[in-house]
Amino acid sequence: MRSLLVLASIVSWPPDLTTVLLAVAVLLVLALAWPMLLRWNRERPIRQLLGRVATETGAITCFVRGMFVPANEFFSRAPEYPPRPGGGVTVHKWANIPEVHSASDVRALAQLLQLLAATNHRLTFSCQSGDWTRQSWNDDAFAIGPHYASQLTLDTCEPRLVTFRYPAAFRSLVSQDVFETRAGWDYGLIYKGEHPATHRACWVVMGLGDLGTEAAAWFLRVNARMLGLFTGSRPFAAIVAVDSKRGRDAAILRWLQPKPSWWRRFLYRRRWQQLRGEAEGRVVTT
Repeated sequence: MRSLLVLASIVSWPPDLTTVLLAVAVLLVLALAWPMLLRWNRERPIRQLLGRVATETGAITCFVRGMFVPANEFFSRAPEYPPRPGGGVTVHKWANIPEVHSASDVRALAQLLQLLAATNHRLTFSCQSGDWTRQSWNDDAFAIGPHYASQLTLDTCEPRLVTFRYPAAFRSLVSQDVFETRAGWDYGLIYKGEHPATHRACWVVMGLGDLGTEAAAWFLRVNARMLGLFTGSRPFAAIVAVDSKRGRDAAILRWLQPKPSWWRRFLYRRRWQQLRGEAEGRVVTT
């Protein structure tokens, strides 16, 4: 009854006052919705790039190279304790260590986990050795570093866009391009494909060298939004180049397949130049 009385009183107000109140209500709704719309639009390219990894609750498997020595014995150095003037270092022996991982692979893994955790907090992660033991390919997976899991993903998943050629080269399967380490440059690969049977997303983040692996992971985390503007939700392969003297933060896009449509490159021209280092004059010609 009270609601009907309020409605009747509003209707009985002068038309000008009713219009003002409606306009204020509309403005308030827009003011509250606008930040959410901006955030949704900003994150949309990242969600498209990552696919269901960014939107669904699920498990992510990360495959990292496992390394060992025959006796599983490792050594570490630490300052002598308790410290004393003129003291040196103490060498500790660690026995029965089942497995260790490359520092570059671990740093690359950390970059990927930052991106995935910031995009979708409902994901669960597990790390396994590079020895590929699963047969069903039921989980979305990231293979990090140049090892068997990475090569198997490139050879099995679709589309086949690039391959790793031993000892240190990436060869395009859709063009004549070949990328080799030379003249102080290393290269990293970011590949997104899917298994033909399960249609689960399979990623490869690897370099020809340790720096290339770190640079590829760093590039994916920092430029995920801009990269998503040019790839959308499609599978793709991107190769980044990095100057060994400048480190991973200097990585730039060298090659991207499928090639973005002309209208995307025109519409996002500044971002395309930024990814390729053209804005800073860092185009790689080797």
